[in-house]
Amino acid sequence: MNGTAAQVGPRFHVLGSESGYTKWGLDGQEATLAAGALPTDAGFGIEHESAWGMLGLDGAQHAVPTEPGDYAAFYRGVADSLLRGAPAPVDPEDSLRVVGIIERIFRQTR
Repeated sequence: MNGTAAQVGPRFHVLGSESGYTKWGLDGQEATLAAGALPTDAGFGIEHESAWGMLGLDGAQHAVPTEPGDYAAFYRGVADSLLRGAPAPVDPEDSLRVVGIIERIFRQTR
């Protein structure tokens, strides 16, 4: 997935040995918020069928509804972690692993 690539492509393109999934476009929550909607509005985060991803094999794909995003849940999790000692919504060790992978890729491409 990549939102800053120099060429336009799918936002998600996952290929397996028995199926694949392709989804174009960014999460619609940001544009919806910018247009004045609130996360508490009915239907917030629901994508139109034209924006759904495609699942299956070449010639036998079908649209799959996008699960509504919930940015607010992440920030509620951060608050619960900081204020009440709940587990962080993202394990810090996982974040460190991702940074390590990015650093290794950067070093190998220099």
